[in-house]
Amino acid sequence: MVPPRTGEHDRPTSHADGPAETDGGTDPGFDEAALYVVVREAVEDAILGAIGTLMLVGVSFVLIGMGFTTAFETGDPAGAAVGALMGLLGLYVAASTLELVPPVSEWL
Repeated sequence: MVPPRTGEHDRPTSHADGPAETDGGTDPGFDEAALYVVVREAVEDAILGAIGTLMLVGVSFVLIGMGFTTAFETGDPAGAAVGALMGLLGLYVAASTLELVPPVSEWL
């Protein structure tokens, strides 16, 4: 239970005399407009990165599904090999997107 307010010391202080000084009144030395631009671009990059990751994982699932379906349903050994390679490519794209294996650009 919270006790009732009594007296002048319990009231919130009014800053009508001047701006509130929360850190001693020193200027931090940065431009708020520039900070806004940096934060906005960082958030935009993060959102686009997340969407790109989800799209690449989705493409890899399609490659895996199509590849292994082709590999198992075709009667030709060449078709089975092409389907298996497509499925393995999908597995690699998913693993590379999720940073489980290094991308090809780091191998070269």
